[in-house]
Amino acid sequence: MLGVNPFSRRDFLRTGLAGGALLLTPGLRAHNQEPTSAATPSRAEPGRARNVIFLVSDGMSLGTLAMAERHLRRQEGRGTHWLGLYERPGTRHALMDTASANSPVTDSAAASSSWGCGHKVKNGAINVTPDGRARTPILRLARAAGKGTGLVTTTTITHATPAGFAAQVESRADEGIIAAQYLDVGVDVLLGGGAKFFDPAKRPDGRDLFADFAARGYSVVRDAASLRAAPAVGRLLGTFAAEHLPFALDRGADPAIAAVVPSLADMARAALARLSGNARGFVLQIEGGRVDHAAHSNDIGGLIHDQLAFDDAVGVALDFATARNDTLVLITADHGNSNPGLNGAGGSFTSRGGSYGDTQDCFDRVARFRQTNVWTLAGLGPDSTALQVRERVHAATELALEDDEIEMLRQSLRKEHREGNRVRNAPLIAYAQILANYTSVGWTGTQHTTDFTELAAFGPGSEEIGCFVQNNALFGVMTRALGLSVPA
Repeated sequence: MLGVNPFSRRDFLRTGLAGGALLLTPGLRAHNQEPTSAATPSRAEPGRARNVIFLVSDGMSLGTLAMAERHLRRQEGRGTHWLGLYERPGTRHALMDTASANSPVTDSAAASSSWGCGHKVKNGAINVTPDGRARTPILRLARAAGKGTGLVTTTTITHATPAGFAAQVESRADEGIIAAQYLDVGVDVLLGGGAKFFDPAKRPDGRDLFADFAARGYSVVRDAASLRAAPAVGRLLGTFAAEHLPFALDRGADPAIAAVVPSLADMARAALARLSGNARGFVLQIEGGRVDHAAHSNDIGGLIHDQLAFDDAVGVALDFATARNDTLVLITADHGNSNPGLNGAGGSFTSRGGSYGDTQDCFDRVARFRQTNVWTLAGLGPDSTALQVRERVHAATELALEDDEIEMLRQSLRKEHREGNRVRNAPLIAYAQILANYTSVGWTGTQHTTDFTELAAFGPGSEEIGCFVQNNALFGVMTRALGLSVPA
């Protein structure tokens, strides 16, 4: 049995929930309980689905969703696919509690495991409960039922979020073991980064997992052209970088990278085309994993562009599912991260660089960004001159920093910068604070948050979802909709 979570329902109500209203909300449970259903007992049995598409924007705070929407409307005159679902009849919307078994602030391993096996686990674990019991994740159940299975991500394919649907390890750090487990499970489609975990030259045990996958009948591809040319049927392993895939902003700035690395939407489209051929249906997880990484870096350009790349993948999923009545689609985030937001009440705002127009002009400024903060800082070091800093930042953002801002960044590169909140002394975060002078985007920190996350769902089985759910309730929503047999 799960250990008792020290954060009780009463604690949550005392520290931020509007108690009376939420106590009457369908689906609300204390997060030290393990619900078997997200529905109230009086609800009818859910519909039956043939397919499930589960989309995850990793580390997406609500501010990220809002800014991506406003950026797209400002730049292209249209909204995001995700928020467009608010106008779609039959779509369920909910807030989701993401707490893990040992903390109100989850990590991706515990969050994805909650969806994957239906149990709360401790941060860092993949489908192993606090009592040491390995729980069976949903892709293994789907495989046993003859369904197709797939994982698509912009992180390493062995990273915590995809692993939560297929693997069983005590530590998310065991990515080499996770890669081998994918082969044992027989996951049909695997697309993302993480080639080093399959490469015999990089694996500590020297095992050639690329060869092992090929021997099991997988098409093994390493670039976008090979993905497009791969056979339309059969199993597929695609790894397009040694580690994580590049940020969408950096990928878009470099045609050579774009020629090798497919977009998340490209990978989602390829996975759906292949899995839809299974007569018994499929379960597919699609993750925009680098949204989380951009939030950790307080990188507004990286954040918005990776969120929009994820939204493009949402569009691919909607194109597939909208014309059908047999596909359950769930779209959510595993946790918030750094809680970014556009600060201002309209009108002009002033920075050291001068006075600027309406606050929404920040989106025009971000639209001119060409590289992420990670790219910018990778070309600078402790000995960088003021001219080198100025030119590097301008190449990445088209911004002309003030002299004092350049000196502040140089001090952080030399580890001489000091702020009250020490995490802001790091060069990446100090740089993000400087950019806030020009974008008016602020951040609460650099780590995951306890905020509830947005959940949207439609299709057979979604009628189970109430207004407020625990993350591990989604496992039951999916398995019941698919009619999967779940071990006790």
